[in-house]
Amino acid sequence: MTCKDCQVIERSPQGPGSLFLAPFLSHTLKALKQQLSNQGIQAQEVDAGVLQVPVPTGGPGAVDATLRKHLSEAEITDCRAVFLPEGEAFTLATLPHTQSLMTLLARAGSGWLADMIEAERFIFHFQPIVHCQNPGQIFAHESLVRGYLSDEDRTLVFPDRLFGQARASQMMFQLDRAARINAIRQAVGHGFDGRVFINFNPTTIYDPTYCLKTTLDEVERLGADAHRLVFEVVESEEVSDSGHLRRIVDFYRNAGFQVALDDLGAGYASLNLLSELRPDFVKFDRALVSHVDQDVFKQKVLAKLIEMAHDLGILTIAEGVEEKAEWQWLKAHAVDYVQGYLFARPGSPPPRPVVPT
Repeated sequence: MTCKDCQVIERSPQGPGSLFLAPFLSHTLKALKQQLSNQGIQAQEVDAGVLQVPVPTGGPGAVDATLRKHLSEAEITDCRAVFLPEGEAFTLATLPHTQSLMTLLARAGSGWLADMIEAERFIFHFQPIVHCQNPGQIFAHESLVRGYLSDEDRTLVFPDRLFGQARASQMMFQLDRAARINAIRQAVGHGFDGRVFINFNPTTIYDPTYCLKTTLDEVERLGADAHRLVFEVVESEEVSDSGHLRRIVDFYRNAGFQVALDDLGAGYASLNLLSELRPDFVKFDRALVSHVDQDVFKQKVLAKLIEMAHDLGILTIAEGVEEKAEWQWLKAHAVDYVQGYLFARPGSPPPRPVVPT
């Protein structure tokens, strides 16, 4: 798969045709065929282990509920599937075009996400990152994406739903790319004096030279200061090739950007990446920060992480700070910056931080 191919959003077909299923187990095929027959759907085995399910209209989405009713999540994930328009037959040449039934069904229900990405219907809320010793002083802002379904319906769609749907329908590359570009545009529009942290998922980038070209082009077009943009590695636990991630990070650095590693302390993966990537910033996982003032175990772990980061010359950020006592502990242990509801919630336009009293 090339990056050029990744930029194209494949829309689910809507016309009549047939859904061809190749379940992992022959028992699944036979049971599904019988269950569909009981509902008046005459599926037939057209090849060894391949079940043809007729779809009168509406494409794969028309049989989504039916299939989910009779197949377990594991069976849907393992089953290979392809939808062919009416008149096209399943042949050996079709096999390379099959995909997980889970992905196929997810894409069938992702028209709203494809429309959102293509129309770039995104708004970013920005949350201040403040100096720990002086939280009235803003150091940076983190950009947090939200989407809206249409120009008429401005109801916000939050990241959990956006990225959950994108992951299920294999549109992570398109969403991540659109989010990066729009985060830069909107940050420039706000005229920030400090840095802006922009999340990116490294698993969506195949070759940084090509996959990140549009990001660099947008920075140049807008005349943005690259040094003020910090790309924050999220979901680092999913990274299986740390060498590839290092190449992405090096590409960003060579272009003048800085890099942050998110959720340090959330697992072994992020600790291993600390020495591999040598980021400019680390953000401590909010689960570790929450109630740190009351938890001796968290205090010992976080104190060591702060010490280690400082020894390596890495600036530290504690996120998810919601209680004054948490901030006071972080302040006493020389964390550089803090972020959380105690100081300001994300907003557009960006809010001014509140100094706890």
